[in-house]
Amino acid sequence: MQPRTIPRGRAALLRAIAGRPGCREEQALHCLACKLGLASDVVLATALLARYGKRGLLAHAQRLFDEMPRRDGIAYNAMLAALGASGRTADARRLFDRMPEHDRTAASWNTVLTCYCRAGDLVSARDVFEASLRAKMSSVVSWNAMIDGYCKAGRMDAARELFDRMRSSLRDVVTWNTMMAGYLHRGDPAAAIAMFRQLMQRQDDQRTPRPTAVTMATVVTACAQVGDFALGRAVHLSIRQLRMTPDAVLSNALMDMYFKCGNVDHALEIFKTMPAAPNLFCWNTVIAGLGRNGRGEDAVRAFRNMIDTNRVKRSEARPDAVTFVALLSACSHSGLVAEGRGLFAEMLPVHGVAPAAEHYGCMVDLLCRAGQLGDAVQLVRTMPVRPNAKVLGCLLLHARSSGEDGLRVSEWAAKRIAELDLRDGAAYGLSNMFASLQRWDHVERHRSELANAAAVAHGKEPGRTTTV
Repeated sequence: MQPRTIPRGRAALLRAIAGRPGCREEQALHCLACKLGLASDVVLATALLARYGKRGLLAHAQRLFDEMPRRDGIAYNAMLAALGASGRTADARRLFDRMPEHDRTAASWNTVLTCYCRAGDLVSARDVFEASLRAKMSSVVSWNAMIDGYCKAGRMDAARELFDRMRSSLRDVVTWNTMMAGYLHRGDPAAAIAMFRQLMQRQDDQRTPRPTAVTMATVVTACAQVGDFALGRAVHLSIRQLRMTPDAVLSNALMDMYFKCGNVDHALEIFKTMPAAPNLFCWNTVIAGLGRNGRGEDAVRAFRNMIDTNRVKRSEARPDAVTFVALLSACSHSGLVAEGRGLFAEMLPVHGVAPAAEHYGCMVDLLCRAGQLGDAVQLVRTMPVRPNAKVLGCLLLHARSSGEDGLRVSEWAAKRIAELDLRDGAAYGLSNMFASLQRWDHVERHRSELANAAAVAHGKEPGRTTTV
């Protein structure tokens, strides 16, 4: 493919197109190019085409591409990218097949490959990948795209096969990070840690890439999941030795790890020394971590600090549903009944967060732990939506140890659970509670009711057997 030259007279218009204008400005520049007789200029047309594609204006991009009297490989790639970004995989493949052979570049192959991976068509993606290898048009981007496609589909065996087949000199840090993240998301943090150890053991080789903040965040998260806090602390030390500045993602991973191993002071030190303002994820981690470690008052104080910070600095870290689950759970575990009630009451009117079933479940747990079973029942009965099995199950769990009143509440909660899902173990757990109290008549009646309800749910008449 021949290199392009840009005539001087077109430079100003090209700079205007590249100046990130809005949709109307782009179309105005397009019209101006036509009036000046420059619409046939392949460089200007491709610049406009790329802008249309990035803004998702596929119809404009397609019309401009179709009207181009002459197209080169860059124009084809711009149109391929526009189709790929819009999820038009079949159209992208048809355009790729129509491309002149000499205009196809590694970028062309990678675009089609990525389209198939995004669509989840890994068979077609692998065909394109192998064809790019035969055409000697593959690159680290195509290898990484194919590995990432397998990782996102949970096919770590296929991803590992490609990783092992890849030349060690070709692997970059994205390759390693993709494999580590794939193992982590698959639920195999030990494999992610093993991959990290393999990367670090090869650091003496100049061809081995250096770990990044993404690498460190992934392995720290894996350490927290398997409880390998010694390695997590060693990774933190390595971050300092490498003079790596933790971003919000890495800071969040480190805080979560220290909270889970009970080292609250280290977690708070990371939070206080973050180079940038903490985002909502970091605040939520701090609130949840303090609550898990029995420091409910500090969790409430952190929440108030977040609100004050937002008010003073106009930050975007506004509380969401996750924030209030962490906050109410912290109040529950620390017995902060008045604080929990107040925070629950201000969710919607003050912060614009509508209480969901998870928040009602936290409040039921808070009230029951404080011995306020009646208030918990009243809260469940007045929920604006039908209580789910988790809310009712929480009520059932605490009611079992509340004497005769608790027995009545348990029976009511279990029946409501059975109406929601007959497969829920909480409904059958009531039978065990009756048995522990030697209320055998209640055991028999309760099991009979569940059996009849199950028969009705399966379209059978209660009390009658099915003949084959």
